[in-house]
Amino acid sequence: MSTSTKIYSAGMIKKICLETGADDVGLVDLDRVSLSKEREGIFHVYSLTRSIISIIIANNRENIQSSARYVANEEFHHTGDRTSSVSREILRRLNQFGIRGVVVNRGWPMAMDRYPGKIWDVSHKIMAVEAGLGHMGMNRLVLHPTYGSCVQLESILINGVVDEYDHPLGENPCIKCNLCAAVCPTGAITKSQPFDFMACITHTYRDNFTGFNNLVEAIVTSHDMEEYRSHFDDRETSFMWQSLMFKMSYRCSYCMAVCPAGEEVKPAYLENKKEHVERILKPLRDRQERVYVIAGSAAESKAKQNTNKEVRIVKGIERTLPYRL
Repeated sequence: MSTSTKIYSAGMIKKICLETGADDVGLVDLDRVSLSKEREGIFHVYSLTRSIISIIIANNRENIQSSARYVANEEFHHTGDRTSSVSREILRRLNQFGIRGVVVNRGWPMAMDRYPGKIWDVSHKIMAVEAGLGHMGMNRLVLHPTYGSCVQLESILINGVVDEYDHPLGENPCIKCNLCAAVCPTGAITKSQPFDFMACITHTYRDNFTGFNNLVEAIVTSHDMEEYRSHFDDRETSFMWQSLMFKMSYRCSYCMAVCPAGEEVKPAYLENKKEHVERILKPLRDRQERVYVIAGSAAESKAKQNTNKEVRIVKGIERTLPYRL
């Protein structure tokens, strides 16, 4: 490092982030060994990156827990938009101190011109873990020590070096309650097996890119409306229309809803586990809905065990999947 390199105050940067609206913030140095596989993507987004600011903003937990999933979806999108806005305002304020940088997209749009390869450059989950904002839980979500799973993540790449960086937490907030495994309709989350990405994306992202490709294929190959409706009936077409007209609807995310990690919710859960299960887990687990699976998969077997679920077979999804996580 050059002797003329200006060192910025970590305390000052964090103060700006919190005053602007972040619920928590951490700072990561680009040169740490754990980011060796991330640097290429980071430099592709902003070649002058020296540090990464990771911020979180908490969702309204009760919205996420609601059995009315359109309420949960609105929370995901509204808080997500706020997270992006707060991040941009943070960067504008940092500009006043001579710090320049780039706010990385929270989610979509991504680099679809690379499809079916890796369509994103910066993993917000990795940055959050490295910044000491949480650890990955069984549900494959970053669990914050206070807010648990109900958080939105964002990363800001900056050209400044700071005087103190954060590091991963010494303890994982996951309390091994296994509620995420109990509520998962596809069995993507289990106690002993790795996360089943295929099972999760087939169902949860039904009205995202994977389902949209299925829709296009059904439209192109169907000879008439009767045949089309054998692939997408009116309810499914309406659901896809809603995602296209407004914002994507997630079919699940129950693992986030039931998770009792984080000091905001863990004490109440430990005091009365039965109430938590009755009020939050059971309404989602027993919710009457369609579950989308691949024929012959473990997800199909799991979904069929729940009589409240109508199993729908998805064909051709392997051709539409993006880069495997």
